[in-house]
Amino acid sequence: MKNFTILFSFMFIILNSCQNNPNAVGMSSWEGVEDMKWHIGTQEAVDVAKTMDAAWKSRNYDEMRKYISDTAVITSSGGNTFESPDAFIDRWKYNDSVWDANNSSFTWEFTNLFSIDLDPKTGGEHVHADYLGTWTRDNEKDTFRVMNRYYIIDGKIVVWNSYSQEIIDETTE
Repeated sequence: MKNFTILFSFMFIILNSCQNNPNAVGMSSWEGVEDMKWHIGTQEAVDVAKTMDAAWKSRNYDEMRKYISDTAVITSSGGNTFESPDAFIDRWKYNDSVWDANNSSFTWEFTNLFSIDLDPKTGGEHVHADYLGTWTRDNEKDTFRVMNRYYIIDGKIVVWNSYSQEIIDETTE
């Protein structure tokens, strides 16, 4: 029994001493956090973005709304700012009706989705969602890249910024 206790204690010490703290890298110039480094976020924050996106794609705006804070500020890639999720959703409902009437579509697929966190002890994560988007009308396609940045606290998006970049089709001469 004594040998078992010694062996168990030895293994406990070895295993605990081998645990590494999570990597922290990078920098931020945001006021008050200049000395902090970025950490890997959680799957839970990534899942919020994935679930919200699935609802958005299926035009289930009531479900989508569950993942956006009442006080969220959303800025589109065109520079439009929506001061509430309802204003954003109303705009998308309008867009959907116009696209449907014109027999056009806007589709997108994730290319990357990850979460990072400045201070894992305080909550709130920065989720980055990269997409490949396609606008289709009259059999013509326009492709572009989109990056959405969500700041998620307690399972809700509180800040949402979107950026886009056209993909220039290569032509041969």
